[in-house]
Amino acid sequence: MEPHDVKLRVPGGVNAKVTLRGKVRKLGLEGGLWALATEDGQMVELVAPPAELCSAGLQVEVVGERRCAEVSIGMLGDALRVVSFRVV
Repeated sequence: MEPHDVKLRVPGGVNAKVTLRGKVRKLGLEGGLWALATEDGQMVELVAPPAELCSAGLQVEVVGERRCAEVSIGMLGDALRVVSFRVV
């Protein structure tokens, strides 16, 4: 598969600012990582989330910069570097 054939799940290009809503989850891979289970069923890895966001089950709206990763620690595919968030 050529790189241009890969369908990206999070809208926008790499480094695009996006807003996603969902529930924070802690995944038990490699000592744990934080992810967002979005309202449309996607799992997006949260890169370096602030401590206040790291609470499993928290319903949030996250604004972040999209990071496309073919392989990451969590192997979730898409990742988001958190810029800001709010509890909803």
